[in-house]
Order: sequence, then C-alpha cells, then structure tokens
Amino acid sequence: MYGVIIAAHGGYSTGIYSGLKLVCGEIENLKVVDYLENQTYEQLDANLKKAYEECNAYEGVIFIADLLGGIPFSRCALNFGHIENVRVLAGLNFSMLYSAAVIEPSGDMDEDIENILNMGRAGITVYKAN
Repeated sequence: MYGVIIAAHGGYSTGIYSGLKLVCGEIENLKVVDYLENQTYEQLDANLKKAYEECNAYEGVIFIADLLGGIPFSRCALNFGHIENVRVLAGLNFSMLYSAAVIEPSGDMDEDIENILNMGRAGITVYKAN
C-alpha cells in the first residue's frame, strides 16, 4: 500500500476526501493538506512534512496536487520530489484519488503511477444525450 497525500488550494483536499470517505470509509493511508489563504510557505511545508512523516512507512508516498505549477504542487516537488520512493502528481480528480488510495503496489511504482494517471484520465468525459 502507498501513503497518499492530497495537497490543494483552499479546502479542496478536505472536500474531495470527504467524498471519498462516502465511498470507502476512513482511509488510514491518506492524509490531507489544505493550502489556505494567508498561509506561509513555511506553514504549508510544515504541514506537508507532518503528513509525509505519517505516510513514509508505506511502500512509497504519492503526493497528489490539484494544479500543475501551483503552490501546493511546487512545494511538494521541491521538498519531496528528490526522494526515491516519492512521486508528485498534478491534476487531482476523484478517479485518480480513489485509484491511488486503494491500489496494491505491483513492485514497480512507476507502473502503478501510470495506472493511477490512466484512471484519472478515464474519469474525464462528457455525457451527450442522443
């Protein structure tokens, strides 16, 4: 199992996690870090570090941020992107998060990450009535 850390602007992390709890119940391997208005980088970094410390006993840690290049993504990449068993993803959606939270590691973290990204992409579509 991977440790999963959601990092996003405002209350998006908390909100999407509340939806996931409706589907899965409490998820022990998942931590939430919201980047709130008026929060400093140092405060965000401290919250990310605490979440990482709570997750680093798992086979690897997956950070999932809402926006590529946004502050949560950038702080995750800067502080943790150099660690061998850590991956930092962007484009958070429900399908991606669900997949990351429940995936059983295959032994190849990069392959697992690709599967998580594919699940996120597969969840994006449009409904058109005939």
